[in-house]
Amino acid sequence: MRRFRRKERLLLLTHEPPFRLSAWALGQVVEHEGKLFRVTRWEELPAVALERGGSVKQWEVWGRRVSDRQIQREIVTAAEAILETKPPGED
Repeated sequence: MRRFRRKERLLLLTHEPPFRLSAWALGQVVEHEGKLFRVTRWEELPAVALERGGSVKQWEVWGRRVSDRQIQREIVTAAEAILETKPPGED
């Protein structure tokens, strides 16, 4: 498990909860600093105190780099799925 996490990288620190950032959902491939990553986990952090009072929750979004081979495989799989799909009304 520790070895898996070493390959992870902190991608984003946010005050938005996971349900508001669907583009950063677990398993999504995202572009970060010109490279592609797969989101692997969200970590909730302790609330942060605000200067004017109150507090806000924070989350870290972690991911692992996606290789060119993995992206190519996903593109081929998606293209095959599209080609196998019949247009509406065609049975």
